Amino acid sequence: MKWMKWNKGNPPAIDWYPTMKIRGRGWDNSYRWWDGERWSWPAFPHESAQKAGRWAAQKEPAGHNSEIMWGKPQAIN
Repeated sequence: MKWMKWNKGNPPAIDWYPTMKIRGRGWDNSYRWWDGERWSWPAFPHESAQKAGRWAAQKEPAGHNSEIMWGKPQAIN
């Protein structure tokens, strides 16, 4: 079984991450591409890979990075 550990700040690697807004407003259950500098617009599990790729190409303004939390699944023992 797993639970999600939510983190603030920049993720450790370029990749897709589960994300949510810090202030609780915005896109829950979304994934965003972290390109090493900025987050993409959110993509959702029900969307196609092509649509997710289009969202990944759209970047959030740099000032929005601090408002996004990223998740990392953790194992429960």
